[in-house]
Amino acid sequence: MFEEAIELLEKDRIRNVNALNFMRDNRINSTEIVGDSVLIRGYSDRPWVYISSQSQPELEELTRRLKKEDKCFAVIEDWMLPHLCQDEAQLRWKLTSVKLYYPDATALPDINLEEDVIVKMLHINDAQFMFDNYEYKAYASVQYIRDRIEKGVSLGLYKNERLVGWIMTHDDGAMGFLHILETYRNKGYAMALSVSLIKMLRAMGEIPFVHIEPHNNQSMQLALKAGFEKDRLINWFEKK
Repeated sequence: MFEEAIELLEKDRIRNVNALNFMRDNRINSTEIVGDSVLIRGYSDRPWVYISSQSQPELEELTRRLKKEDKCFAVIEDWMLPHLCQDEAQLRWKLTSVKLYYPDATALPDINLEEDVIVKMLHINDAQFMFDNYEYKAYASVQYIRDRIEKGVSLGLYKNERLVGWIMTHDDGAMGFLHILETYRNKGYAMALSVSLIKMLRAMGEIPFVHIEPHNNQSMQLALKAGFEKDRLINWFEKK
């Protein structure tokens, strides 16, 4: 059933890139298939449930197969939410983002950095410093950052050999954790890191994509300026 699920998800790689990457890089416990709809249970930093569906009847059948321990849901589209949780009071937390992807035909912008600035791979020892300066600590941990440095693609921006910015891929392959220390902002460093990671992902045959909260205007403007295109609104949440 695992291979059948992959085959179904591959029919729309952009829509399903999160689930495909998660299945490739993490432990998968089980899969459920109803028609062309797929449910995946797996584990990275916590047990996650991914659902890919474009059919309400198929989604309803998948929801009937959910288990009591299915608490954390990833990349859930807005129309699915009423079928999975009727009352947001039942949730511990919920994070909503716009998914954007980088089209194959889009040319990358040119980047010019000062001589004392370099972009290179992060080291696992950077994890604690990154976590201490991360704005979304509720959705991450030092161990998660270490895992992503080891298993994913990550880059740091160094000025005079000091780490002042970074970016890496999440457990589903999404570009994220983009952060520039406050005193080093407005210098084009965020764009430099984004473009550098897009280049690496393209060279690996991956689809560069990112998730941005709707109210995060600064990050959204950066992504659109770099060449990303909006895909759809998606949600992560944990039930009580």
